[in-house]
Amino acid sequence: MADCSGNAPFFSIVIPAYNRRDVIGDTLASCMAQSWSDCEVIVVDDGSSDGTPDVVAGHARRFPGIRLLTTVNRGPAAARNLGVREARGKYIAFLDSDDRFLPEKLEVFARHIEESGADFLYGPVLSERGNGAIWLRPESGLAEGENIFDYLFLRRGVVLPSTVVVERDAALRYPFLESLWFGDNDQFAVDMWRAGVRFHFVEQPLTRYADKEDSSRLSRLPLFDHASPRHRAFFDWMESQRPFMSKQAYLAYRARFLSRSIARDSPMRGAGEILAAWRHGALSASACLRQLAQTFTPELYRMVADLIAWGRGMRLSGGSRW
Repeated sequence: MADCSGNAPFFSIVIPAYNRRDVIGDTLASCMAQSWSDCEVIVVDDGSSDGTPDVVAGHARRFPGIRLLTTVNRGPAAARNLGVREARGKYIAFLDSDDRFLPEKLEVFARHIEESGADFLYGPVLSERGNGAIWLRPESGLAEGENIFDYLFLRRGVVLPSTVVVERDAALRYPFLESLWFGDNDQFAVDMWRAGVRFHFVEQPLTRYADKEDSSRLSRLPLFDHASPRHRAFFDWMESQRPFMSKQAYLAYRARFLSRSIARDSPMRGAGEILAAWRHGALSASACLRQLAQTFTPELYRMVADLIAWGRGMRLSGGSRW
């Protein structure tokens, strides 16, 4: 069991939390079960109103390596940045408050840090759909010399925060953009990549990721509100990145995200974004049909995706190592 009590640990696990009373106990338990003991855990409570700090404080009384920071509600990016600033570890391991590490997570990443010399490490997750099945995503990482926007929007790759381990000094130099309440994981990875920080993909899945529809998490909403300041900030940031994208990546981004933000008020425009991506080779015919379904029938799309996950995904069971 990890004691996470060192004064200058190798890892600092940073967990932003907002109204996660019912799940954060399991998240913390996964940290304390790590086979690698040279770590600390920092929970940044982002203005919860449901008693989340009380749950964290209860765990901290039993495990001195857990620290609780509280702040007014400013969003996940600000919470992560605060955790990084307060961290004592050389490397930051991010973890969302409803996700969990497998017991060997830190040990495996410590080995990859030594072997790769990279400062930014990430990997796939065991994505739990909420129906007893799990997907492995992404299937691969950023290729050598590949533009990160092509990876994110053409190959539909992801750099999920709960898999990221980054050297603390790099996280201080290139922080999360605090105006972003959605898409900050893309921004964080993009800024690191553009700065020349060394990336490394750890192929072994070491995080269980809660991939469920949830109105409290903007990234899980079936539709985006283009007028919402929280979503508007993401679209504005994406436009600022256009000079660094290929035409195909830009069109794929608009099909995947912008179409979903305007579909309700301007369905023809939303469909036009998707069809434009298909016409210019940014989406295959099958991907175009999937995106039309996701944009215009999101609930049905989710239902079908869950059925596919159940049919093809791995099962969760008491005897599974996952």
